[in-house]
Amino acid sequence: MRTENVSTTLAIATCTLLATAAVVSAQGPLSASAQNVECLPIGANGVAWGQVNNNVPDTTVRLNFRRMHDAVEDLYYVQMNPGSPGRYWGVFPKAEDRKLNRHELIETREEVQEEYRWAAWWKEKELTEDRDPNDPHDEAELDDDLLRERASLGKELPRDWLAKMDDSSFQDWLEQLENEPAEYYVSVHDATGRELARSQTKVTEVRENCSVDLSPQERGEAENLTVGETAHWQRDEEVFHWLCDGIVSRIDPTNVLRGDGICRACVIAWWKKKQVLLATALVPISTGVIIQKDPEPPVSPDAP
Repeated sequence: MRTENVSTTLAIATCTLLATAAVVSAQGPLSASAQNVECLPIGANGVAWGQVNNNVPDTTVRLNFRRMHDAVEDLYYVQMNPGSPGRYWGVFPKAEDRKLNRHELIETREEVQEEYRWAAWWKEKELTEDRDPNDPHDEAELDDDLLRERASLGKELPRDWLAKMDDSSFQDWLEQLENEPAEYYVSVHDATGRELARSQTKVTEVRENCSVDLSPQERGEAENLTVGETAHWQRDEEVFHWLCDGIVSRIDPTNVLRGDGICRACVIAWWKKKQVLLATALVPISTGVIIQKDPEPPVSPDAP
């Protein structure tokens, strides 16, 4: 009897899987796309929307992001929330005020003109494993081994948007940037974290004059962000070139959720400093206290 029950259960499970596969096959392949983000404000949150077609059960959708830095290229992510059917939204952390470092390619391709050397540097960087196509062993703010570690995974992400720009238009865009731009894409993952689909990578400017109006749901999300890490070096480090404000927890690369000790420590330190300053301001001055009374009302003249 037990053998018959087991056989029946296996048969039902097999039929269910085959039916699910047939439905997915009829619907078409799972795919993801990211909508254009006009800009991100400095010191404030921004929002990105994505589209997932033919999604399957038990998946999560991520907004993956990073600043466009010349050396540190690994990504972070936040989980996106469902909106209308097939559409998802995610909130970026607040972007730091960070200038984009300028690099010009020393040994340019013959067809590259002198005025496009900054654009040529980035394009050459995409073609080489070197952190700096001019000199991979030059002095930097961080040592080379650490920099290579911080680009170990992000280096593999193709900059789809860059391939579509010629040297002239790319150089013009770089010249007018106020800060490091933000790169982002949308991806779909199964319960183990395995990536099932991803959109093309996009880029958006980070600037002062960017205005973003968050909905009540988006504001609530911005105040309680869980940031996912994609590399082990990111643990116990601030989210690179993004502000702590609003980040309350992290997910490590093994999918373990924990409280964000770094950002929380910054908030506690700020609060303690505020309390000390407030207490200092309330301490009376030992050399004396000046008391200013309200002026006496004028004496009414005598009645005639």
